[in-house]
Amino acid sequence: MSVRVDLGPAGQLPEGEVMQVSADTSGHSGDIALVHAEDGGFYALDDECSHEAVALSGGFVEEDTLECPKHASAFCLKTGVPETLPAITPVKTHLVTVEEGNLILHPGTPHPEAGS
Repeated sequence: MSVRVDLGPAGQLPEGEVMQVSADTSGHSGDIALVHAEDGGFYALDDECSHEAVALSGGFVEEDTLECPKHASAFCLKTGVPETLPAITPVKTHLVTVEEGNLILHPGTPHPEAGS
């Protein structure tokens, strides 16, 4: 893990909510959607639906997916794979850890279940 971005206290993002982490903050090539899932875990995906250029951070958390606000494609939080149409292309995931109560984003490092 080369890049680590401290996003502050984990408590700032309520369960079931999403926030956008700008490319300026993360140093990544694009914005990232940071999700506090219903399972209590934190996940991060590229903040652009692969079907149409819509910010996923404006979407809805449903169990272990993030649903695009425009056409309702649901992306797996761990793998980035779309589970519903119309999207057919996965979005990239980014590892998120909680260290000493703070959210640490590792942009460019995929979630372990995402593969490569």
